[in-house]
Amino acid sequence: MKEVMKNINNLENMDYLNNISDLISEAKGRVQINLNSKMVLLYWNIGKYIRINIYRDEDKEYGKKIISTLSGDLTDKFGRGYGKSNLFNMIKFYDEFSNFEIVQTLSGQLNWSHILEILKIDDELKCEFYITMIAHERWSVRTLKERINSMLYENSFIQIT
Repeated sequence: MKEVMKNINNLENMDYLNNISDLISEAKGRVQINLNSKMVLLYWNIGKYIRINIYRDEDKEYGKKIISTLSGDLTDKFGRGYGKSNLFNMIKFYDEFSNFEIVQTLSGQLNWSHILEILKIDDELKCEFYITMIAHERWSVRTLKERINSMLYENSFIQIT
């Protein structure tokens, strides 16, 4: 009888462990998605701020000098992620996606690494295609790179001549 009770207790404990583990995993997943979303919005806002206040079209050379100093200061204060090249990526992100509502939607579907890959694409329809595929298929950045390199977009459309 003791052996049966011990086995029942072990089974109950496994159920408890599995159920609580599922809760923890779900919460961690939501936190990661929320964090990625907030980071994308932060980077867009930084790009907007720099574009409007520092790196204006009329005086880009002056802006480059300020950005160089700013990137050093931000890196000292907040660590990696605020280097000069990343600040310029943030500006490009703002320039390419200046509509905040679109960015808000994107921020829930793409992480910063996805966006960096998308920013390399010059064709607007091609960008939209890959953004849609990332959102619907939940592609990793590696998968996105593979699909871009395999010319999925170009191969998905048959040109009629």
